[in-house]
Amino acid sequence: MGNLLNVKLGVCRVTFKGVDLGYTIGGVEVTYSPEFQETKVDQYTGIAERWLIGEKLSAKVPLAESTLVQLKAGLTHGTEDGESLTLGKYAGQRSSTLAGLLVLHPVANEDTDLSDDVAIFKAHSSGEVTLPFKNDGERIIETTFDGMVDESKADGSFLGLIGDSTS
Repeated sequence: MGNLLNVKLGVCRVTFKGVDLGYTIGGVEVTYSPEFQETKVDQYTGIAERWLIGEKLSAKVPLAESTLVQLKAGLTHGTEDGESLTLGKYAGQRSSTLAGLLVLHPVANEDTDLSDDVAIFKAHSSGEVTLPFKNDGERIIETTFDGMVDESKADGSFLGLIGDSTS
């Protein structure tokens, strides 16, 4: 029989490199995407084996506050000087040097209960960021953080974890 205490809902607090990114709007979504190579043999019509060849861990984070802190998190390669964020660098810049720990912590949990946290070890904001200026909605900075391989972690833990990341 199931346990109703295992049915959960609620929003999360988002921190990137130890900085609280403030309110979100529309919900944060975490996606794990494994990639497989399938092998087949003449003797069977079905799949003989499925090989894991890659994995992706990402979090789509719609940031409701639009300050330089949130912009810098969403525009990883931007340069922030306290008053502005400049954009435009030479091609060939490494993203791994700008990546950092992204932690999603359910606000319904006590700060000491990290059992439902999601951590992406080397998170990097990737993809397009749109800054809407309009009358009928909040200026949401929607960014996607992708996990990059962290070889300092053990096999099976290269991207992140669900649970207490402090232990």
